[in-house]
Amino acid sequence: MTSSESAASAKAKGSRILVLDDDSTTRRLLESALVAEGFTVQTFGTVAHAMAAIGREAYDLYLFDIILPDGDGLTCCRMVRERSQKPIIMLTVKGDLSDIVKGLELGADDYIIKPFRVPEVVARIRAQLRRSGELSRPSTTDAIRVGEITVDRGMRDALVNGVPAQLSQKEFEILELLALRQGKSVNKHAIMEEIWGYEEEVSEKILAVYVRRLRLKIEANPDEPKFLHTVRGFGYRLGG
Repeated sequence: MTSSESAASAKAKGSRILVLDDDSTTRRLLESALVAEGFTVQTFGTVAHAMAAIGREAYDLYLFDIILPDGDGLTCCRMVRERSQKPIIMLTVKGDLSDIVKGLELGADDYIIKPFRVPEVVARIRAQLRRSGELSRPSTTDAIRVGEITVDRGMRDALVNGVPAQLSQKEFEILELLALRQGKSVNKHAIMEEIWGYEEEVSEKILAVYVRRLRLKIEANPDEPKFLHTVRGFGYRLGG
């Protein structure tokens, strides 16, 4: 193991994750896998118990199921965002588009559709913790400049006039894709296929939510964007 890998492993052991899911089998699977990766994990089966824990303690990442017997994970998402900018990942069943959009609008960073593969969840969690600074980032400084915006591919974040934008994983991936095609219009369906792949059905509404969130973070006036433009009936363009 290299020194950077050792540092990342040490960081992982200090990362605390809250898991909210009403299915006991899912909770056991996730807890077992995450503990094996070195994370500290607390699991809950109800909104009430999860909200009580959120009120008492701080966590480095939150994993919320949407539909629960005593409410929904969106309530927890709202509560976390009132207190913290730590990463939130939602668990949702296929077809619950409105819940995905609501969660993203409330500030969730990513979503995973059930049924899922546990290694995918672990990978998504690691990506979010790297983005938030809980795990070590690669040292590469490969960057793309677009006016006052620097797309830093090593940090996997954007700097706006030197200030980190704190992009989520998907926000960064969309911005990076557009930056690599700077000045060119990119079809929205090509963006969705590139970012989400062919295995997952993604609505244009979800892409639009991410674009709106990007504008809030990189534009001085999100309603009159200087950098991230909509190409009506086609897609999006960065710069140009």
